Amino acid sequence: MLAYSSKKARRVVRSIMAGEVYAFADDFEAALILKLDLERIYRQQLPLVMLTDSKQIFDVITRASHTTEKRLVIDVATAREAYNRNEMSNVGLVKSVHNVADGVTKPRLCSELDATLRTGKDVNPVEQWIIGMPPTPARSGGEEPGV
Repeated sequence: MLAYSSKKARRVVRSIMAGEVYAFADDFEAALILKLDLERIYRQQLPLVMLTDSKQIFDVITRASHTTEKRLVIDVATAREAYNRNEMSNVGLVKSVHNVADGVTKPRLCSELDATLRTGKDVNPVEQWIIGMPPTPARSGGEEPGV
């Protein structure tokens, strides 16, 4: 686990979808900053895999479906644009019962998180993957991958 935060949203959300979109956007931003810093240190391209247990978010980001909430259009467009620019390598949909993040957000034991922390690998099944094309130096604005 690289980061975890539990905070009150600055915006009032009118649906579960809105809260999920805001959380996805915040997590993507933090992960992208870490990814870019590590790429600069190691001088090679690194994958960024985003997982969600929300089928709605998965569909809105990876397909041409749209959200009906006007307030979410910009956040959804930003996530979709990042996916299309290959800033996210892969996007995966996990079942809620296999969601490792539930171990830090829900007041119950989470065997998935326990297993991930013990082994250092998340081996929980992903229900559906959308695998993006590997980024090219021209697209990412970076240098050629190093050794």
